[in-house]
Amino acid sequence: MTSDRRSTPRPGPRPFTRPGARPRSEGGFAPRGPRTGPPREGGYAPRGPRTGPPREGGYAPRGPRTGPPREGGYAPRGPRTGPPREGGYAPRGPRTGPPREGGYAPREGGYAPRGPRTGPPREGGYAPRGPRTGPPREGGYAPRTGGFRPRPEGATRGFDRPRPFTRDEGQAGADNRSNPAYPRPGRTRYRRDGTASPAAAGWARPQDGTRERPHRESRPDQRSWPPVSTRSAFSDRLLDGAHARPGADPRDKALLHELVKGSLRWRGRLDAALDARVHVGLANTQPWIRNILRLGAYQVLFLDRVPAHAAVDESVKLAHKYAHPGAAGLVNSVLRRIAEERDTIRWPETDDAAALSVWGSHPLWIVERWLERFGPAETRALLEADNRAVPTGLRNNSLRQTREQLVELLAREGVEARLGTLSPDLVWVEGHHSPGALHCFQAGLCTAQDESEALVARVVAPRKHDRVLDLCAAPGGKSSHLAELMGDEGEIWAMERDPHRVETLEATLSRLGVHSVHVAQGDGRTYEFPMPFDRALVDAPCSGMGVLARRADARWRKGPEVLSEMPPVQLELLAAAARHLAPGGTLVYSVCSFEPEETDHVIARFLATHPGWTLESVADSVPASVVTPEGTMRVLPHVHGCDGAFAARLRKP
Repeated sequence: MTSDRRSTPRPGPRPFTRPGARPRSEGGFAPRGPRTGPPREGGYAPRGPRTGPPREGGYAPRGPRTGPPREGGYAPRGPRTGPPREGGYAPRGPRTGPPREGGYAPREGGYAPRGPRTGPPREGGYAPRGPRTGPPREGGYAPRTGGFRPRPEGATRGFDRPRPFTRDEGQAGADNRSNPAYPRPGRTRYRRDGTASPAAAGWARPQDGTRERPHRESRPDQRSWPPVSTRSAFSDRLLDGAHARPGADPRDKALLHELVKGSLRWRGRLDAALDARVHVGLANTQPWIRNILRLGAYQVLFLDRVPAHAAVDESVKLAHKYAHPGAAGLVNSVLRRIAEERDTIRWPETDDAAALSVWGSHPLWIVERWLERFGPAETRALLEADNRAVPTGLRNNSLRQTREQLVELLAREGVEARLGTLSPDLVWVEGHHSPGALHCFQAGLCTAQDESEALVARVVAPRKHDRVLDLCAAPGGKSSHLAELMGDEGEIWAMERDPHRVETLEATLSRLGVHSVHVAQGDGRTYEFPMPFDRALVDAPCSGMGVLARRADARWRKGPEVLSEMPPVQLELLAAAARHLAPGGTLVYSVCSFEPEETDHVIARFLATHPGWTLESVADSVPASVVTPEGTMRVLPHVHGCDGAFAARLRKP
């Protein structure tokens, strides 16, 4: 008897049915849960891309699925857009283009290693290290699609490069290892001898972050201290800038001026006292520590109004700010010892060069020269003159008022002034006053100048309607004085090589309101003028040995070689000026020095190479006290109470 298959119970588990589905064919589909092993006999092969029409009695290929997965089915592959490809989606394969946010695109076969690796990746690839955020480190490689390129052998990373250090000027062998050198963008400055100034370098970093950052991003290995420049600079220019800042207490300005100038003047004595009490030697300490010790010792040994404990305390604070903690302990112990022993410290009193070098606070080579030339007594007087407090000189603008009227105008500003003794154009200001902060200076009624400098234009003795050449004119003190002596009627050509000093020259002339001066930029040794001149002034670059009182830092920055470097340049400038003079013209040579190599020797060599030229006396133009038997002008600091200077007048045949 025949029976119906659908009505006869099947042995085994209950058949899998779906609600509302059509009856399955014999064999049916296997459940949709995770499948392992080969498919059941009579079922479908594992899923994957299906091609062709569905089997008879089966389901159509799956299109894009939406919504939650069915119970027992596969999780959806993610949101798919667009129509499905014929026969299903192609396998994903390697990806190209930028990585997804939060991770890198995988390479075919896995992720590439994160760091700089060499050799092929492991089979299957490295597991990714996780999403990276932020820019790559400086010195490393930027990420590529698929991983990093291996670094070549021998290449260094940014944080492996050696850090540069700077050497303190004038202190050979003393490295400042807390002072990395940064290249500074900016302009090239020229010395008065025509050579470019050395590149400024040297930075120290205070630890409290109160100073301005350099114009350059630091490397990751550098601590983020704001650097402070320790480059070489003229102390008087830095002080003028500090005094010109508004809002500062006048007493603070006076103390700042005294500390800077005093510690520079007496550096020889200070170093002798400190070196005996620094266990490693003063030369082996860092530059910032040396200067902090000098400032503190100057207050303890030379100033009466500053208590010793206050000087020590402020010095220790500076050491904490600009150096490591151990340096603060050194400063504290050394200055306390000096404060305890200051009544017993004695300076050498003998007349040998080494003793006078310490007693007079001058480099040994300068003392040896002066001892041989002047003798012990006059050398002592000259050393004392260089260590005096130099007042500020103001030259009256005779185009605007008289010298006596200038004194009255200064008195209205609360500034006491007295008339100069050598120059009829100059007044001396009592106390520490920055010229740039005075209303009379800003209004063009006067300009800053020393009494010996104010005599040079008198030696030129220009007349109205003369054509005058000033071959080394910046910053414009002598050019403007020549215009004032001519009543601003005539023609003055002011030559300057450095373009930035030309700006200073033009600013001086504009402030004083002179109109007869024409500024020319160029090298005076090679510049060609189309017309001859009646008079010429060569205020040549020199060693500056006559202005060591005003520029106390200059004595420590110069060596004996400067006296052999300057004369060739001075002779070249003299020869150039001589070419531009008309027959019978006057040539004046001046320097702020009284050393024979830059004064009498230069004139003798010029006359030997220029036959027919004669040396004229300057006795008719300047006081007799500064005229030498040869007819030249020589001003000595210990004799005349102002800066040292020399001037000679020559006549062209």
